[in-house]
Amino acid sequence: MAELLTVKQLQELLKIDRVTVYRMLNDGRLNGVKIGNQWRFPSSEIDRLTGEEQSNPGSKGERVVLTDFPSDCVEKIQGIFAGILGVGAVTVSLQGEAFTTPCFSNPLCKLVLSSPTGCQACKESWRRVALRMTGAPPFLVCHAGLSYLRAPIRAEGSQVAWLIAGQFYTATPGKEHAMQRIELLARKHALNPAQLKQAAQEVPVLKTGQQSQVQEWTPKVAATIESILKERSELMCRLQRIAELSTIQPALPRQ
Repeated sequence: MAELLTVKQLQELLKIDRVTVYRMLNDGRLNGVKIGNQWRFPSSEIDRLTGEEQSNPGSKGERVVLTDFPSDCVEKIQGIFAGILGVGAVTVSLQGEAFTTPCFSNPLCKLVLSSPTGCQACKESWRRVALRMTGAPPFLVCHAGLSYLRAPIRAEGSQVAWLIAGQFYTATPGKEHAMQRIELLARKHALNPAQLKQAAQEVPVLKTGQQSQVQEWTPKVAATIESILKERSELMCRLQRIAELSTIQPALPRQ
């Protein structure tokens, strides 16, 4: 049975305050169990949030690490998916590192990504999405206030990546809150507030039916990518066998 940590122990290990712990619980980044009036957290949450692996080499639970991800092929698939649904998409590792170039980014995201600090903030958002434990809510909110949804990509029976669909609103933000967000983004990433304001007006607001489509199709596209990884792995195995056969010395000398 996994060790259960108290709120104070979690604070000390993650170097965060109590308010942050409860905020992470509310937005789904942290999972815990309430025993009486006290929250307790499995020790595995620490590994999940810090991106550390507990699996021993050769163990059944060891994750497969992709050293040669077919980015070009996957980018084409995620581009078609994103273009049809009108959302942005990116494929990232289990630690949130981008395997592909983000596609169909809206004007606001393009501006933020054009700034070195903004690009780093986006990468941190992908990392939080990748490291998030399962559970509600289905959509996460990034540093720019936009929503994201993820779907796992597996290879050889283990998860190897995440497909992330996002860069949209699930509800129209309040004007005052939106302006505060824009001003904050402009200050933090040295961007033009007027340009940001104009770009924010072009961020899509997905209706309930459109949100359902994103929730339905993101896992389907992830499954398509899984099929490509499987076929590619099988092809590489066949090529390896052919290469091995070519090194076999003939039993009889040629005449």
